[in-house]
Amino acid sequence: MARERTGADGSDSCRVVYLLGSGATQGCISHSGSRHNITMDGLSRTISDQVHLRVIEKYEDHAGIRRLVNTAMISQENLDIEQMITFLEDTPASEYRDFADDLRDVFSYVLRARLKDVENELGKSRSRLYAALVDMHEVAGNSEQLQGFLTLNYDILLEHAIVKDLGRKVDYGIAPSRVDGTGRHITVLKMHGSFGWSRNWPIEIKLRHGDGVWIPPGIKKPKNDYPFNLIWGRARELLDCDVVRIIGCNLGPNDWDLLSLLFSTRHTHASAQPYAIEVIATRPTVERIRNLFPYLEVRWLPELPKIGDQLVGELLGSGPRRYNNLPEDLQSQANDKAQQSITNPFSFWLKMMCERLVTDVGDLSTKSGVFRKFTDAIA
Repeated sequence: MARERTGADGSDSCRVVYLLGSGATQGCISHSGSRHNITMDGLSRTISDQVHLRVIEKYEDHAGIRRLVNTAMISQENLDIEQMITFLEDTPASEYRDFADDLRDVFSYVLRARLKDVENELGKSRSRLYAALVDMHEVAGNSEQLQGFLTLNYDILLEHAIVKDLGRKVDYGIAPSRVDGTGRHITVLKMHGSFGWSRNWPIEIKLRHGDGVWIPPGIKKPKNDYPFNLIWGRARELLDCDVVRIIGCNLGPNDWDLLSLLFSTRHTHASAQPYAIEVIATRPTVERIRNLFPYLEVRWLPELPKIGDQLVGELLGSGPRRYNNLPEDLQSQANDKAQQSITNPFSFWLKMMCERLVTDVGDLSTKSGVFRKFTDAIA
């Protein structure tokens, strides 16, 4: 049983950690009107095209690699590039290991190009939803304390929101001496690295996308070397919390290291009950995670405290109702309505949180005014 959403001192406050995947950045840019797709589904065709060009340039005389590309990478619409890279890295033949490096290079090139397209398209507004999320925790009377972020994303949109939109600083968990003592920093642990880092010591951090320091896609994610050994250690400490809120992260078997971290911090704490895990996603995504990893005991939007009952009422055209108390037919009806109406779970959930805060505290003012602007825009 997950712990109740109260602080460790028994107060009404609770410590929240966010886990972000590519769907969170997609939700962020879609909210601002982007036509681009930066998730793997949106990148796969361009990656395939670029891989074919690379094969023509480098492997025209290699029948095995040509056959691999023309069968496994074309005929399978749901190709898992992480698995492909891992399998190629494990082959004894050097040409195939070199090809795995080419796949990583192509992935980086395509994603960074798409992120540049988004920047040109949206400008400063590209990180607006992330900024509103962070600033929500600055509302006086909000019982949720932002403990920090774990992110699997290579992009720098979250950091852009914190630094440029909110005028705050980022603690990446790798250079404590750079963090000021004002308490205005936000902890952002980039579990797989960043396109905004340069390979120096200490790591050089910039708010623009470049070659980066990052763990490429693959099932095996080496994290014993600097800076990832520090980051993953800090992540374990950060997860001493009350709620983990997952946004845009389709947890799957490839995320074994992350799942191990979640399991161990959730179930083996020396003194606390398991933290709650809330998944901000579509119903099919939540059901897939629930079926694959039942020990996480994930909750989805209609089951969430405070906003869930109101959401169920809106979906069913009634007053607030508890989802788990509904008969099967009404649960199914609520599920269908949610699937039809919630196209961007990230922005939808933040809107619901805004409505809840209006009811609970009334005044949504913050130092930056970013959350108030978000509220006014959706009113």
